[in-house]
Amino acid sequence: MRPIRTLALVSAVLATLAACSAPAPTAPAAEVLDASSSTVRVRGTVQAVTDGSMTVQTWDGRTVAVPVAETTRFVWVVASSLSTLKDGDFVGTATTGPKTALQSLELVIFPESMRGAGEGHYEWDVPGVVASRGGGSVVSSAMTNGTVQSQSAMTNGTVSGNEASSGGRMLTITYAGGSANVTIPEGTPVVRFEPTERASLAVGQKVYAVIPKGTTSAGFLAMGKDGVIPPM
Repeated sequence: MRPIRTLALVSAVLATLAACSAPAPTAPAAEVLDASSSTVRVRGTVQAVTDGSMTVQTWDGRTVAVPVAETTRFVWVVASSLSTLKDGDFVGTATTGPKTALQSLELVIFPESMRGAGEGHYEWDVPGVVASRGGGSVVSSAMTNGTVQSQSAMTNGTVSGNEASSGGRMLTITYAGGSANVTIPEGTPVVRFEPTERASLAVGQKVYAVIPKGTTSAGFLAMGKDGVIPPM
């Protein structure tokens, strides 16, 4: 019986050595993003960070590489509420529905240093508040950015009329070249941007990054603070 036991032991040792020497499965290569013809927006969770880039697993399951440069602007995304909204605040809201009946999917209150960012009313893709829940049939049709000012319209972007409505709160957002009425339903995510530095970027964070058309790195990178998912 001893030779059989010896043979079995040798076989077990060889199998262990083979398993140890087998190459470990490699992670899928990160997709390289191309913003040469259109702006690219990335939403998801940071998987890795290097000096010049970050790897993000997007809400739809892709793994993408997002270059980060010295010129990239970083902000925290901090939970807020409509009770903090004041006349004079600059805001942005992703919406769904026709221009005559816009419904907000999320609302961002900008810091004074970002006043005027993205001002206007224009097409938008699926915002983070929808994408992080698996997408679905409800998608955003537009983004509207403007400034809050009580009861008066300003051509540089004004939210005038900040009253309650049966569907939540109604904002009239006036921007250069037009205006839009937006209903903010109860429960709509409301956040604020707070400027921060690149050192805040870390693995595990929920992020929203923008690579502007014709560029090769993120121009803007928003990071959720304390687990907040950037809803824009």
